[in-house]
Amino acid sequence: MVKIGEAELELQRRPAPVIVAVMKRLDIHDAKRAKESGADILELRIDLLEAEEKSVAKVKEFVAMLKNPQSSVQMPIIITNRRKEEGGAFRGTEAERIEMLSDIIETAAAEEELVDAVDIEFFSPAAGKREILKKAKRRHIPVISSFHDFNGMPRREDILSIATSMYKEGGSIAKIAVTPKTVSDALLLLELTQKLSSEGKLVVTIGMGRVGRHLRVIAPLYGSALAYGFIEGEKGVAPGQFSVKELRSMMNKFQFPSTK
Repeated sequence: MVKIGEAELELQRRPAPVIVAVMKRLDIHDAKRAKESGADILELRIDLLEAEEKSVAKVKEFVAMLKNPQSSVQMPIIITNRRKEEGGAFRGTEAERIEMLSDIIETAAAEEELVDAVDIEFFSPAAGKREILKKAKRRHIPVISSFHDFNGMPRREDILSIATSMYKEGGSIAKIAVTPKTVSDALLLLELTQKLSSEGKLVVTIGMGRVGRHLRVIAPLYGSALAYGFIEGEKGVAPGQFSVKELRSMMNKFQFPSTK
């Protein structure tokens, strides 16, 4: 069974869709607003932090503050350092990107498992990806293996091949973010979501852009384990993204399907 913090991810165990709030600043007030808006998990986007915040020490200090027993937030945390080839903003070398992510896992995990999951791109260079997978496994941290296509959507067999490889190499969750161009594309993504989740695999599917936007709300009903949103008052980090408050409001109107 894979959980991110205390958040249940398996369809038959979670009582409602799990919403992830994307954080771009080391700001406790942002975290509080995310929780109050209905977020279950925080994703700390290292690559989007301001220059003065972008250090292992600063991130460690912030995460420790959130996880302090006296904190009013205390939410599970995913750390991501997205590479620019897949929509990220990290401007250093690939070695520097991986080193920072690795150091945060090592440093935070040494302090009572402060990090609850890590996201690493499936198409990251092999050496760095192996390092993250190895360290996450050693620390018992779930790995979100991610793939992003901002221009279109691969064929059905290609998506399945990517997802299968993600699990095979050690990914706990396969995250597929693509850009459907037609309603048929959108239906295909839902069908793949249902197929993988019905096989007991943890999958996150995200439809980007105009045609795919509605999938951000309904894909969890077909088995997508997570839905990502931005914090109210900020801007989305991907095409078609809703705010956490919008996601929770819309999802609360749905009857979550029984799996019995």
